[in-house]
Amino acid sequence: MSRASRRKEKLADIVQDSGGNPVYVGEMYRLVGDGRGQRLRFGAILAALAACVIASGCIDAAGANSAYYVILPLIGEVSALFVLCWNAVKVLSADGLRKYTHDSVSRMIPGACRVLTVFALFGMIAAVSHLVRFGLGTQPVKSVAYPVLKLLAAALAERCGRCFRAMEWERTD
Repeated sequence: MSRASRRKEKLADIVQDSGGNPVYVGEMYRLVGDGRGQRLRFGAILAALAACVIASGCIDAAGANSAYYVILPLIGEVSALFVLCWNAVKVLSADGLRKYTHDSVSRMIPGACRVLTVFALFGMIAAVSHLVRFGLGTQPVKSVAYPVLKLLAAALAERCGRCFRAMEWERTD
């Protein structure tokens, strides 16, 4: 679907009331059951994921200074984390979502989680291969913590995607 057709579809559900104010009259979606608990669980997993990505970016492990196999995966992880957080704010901040917002986040959040998983695993494999080839270096704790954080970030990204896909939405009129 092109950007123009998505915009046209979105604007078709917005009409003006008698005072000339825009009013959304389209479909709305809300979480089934305990929406607050589902949002809290999703938010907690997302917060832990963000902490892992940020912490791994702050570690100065062996071979991590200006190495492309550290920088490129980290850029991919941070970019996917930004997309994930941007869309998660829409889910976490509202009791109900408009149809076009629901459709957008339903597509973007699982995709961003998968991209983050791939980049985190790539970063972990690169770090482990560096450790195998060159050893722990002068900072063994940081050298081991870096791939562990990458593995944890990959696991949390997959868990975040599964948690979002498990959320049940119902249409309200």
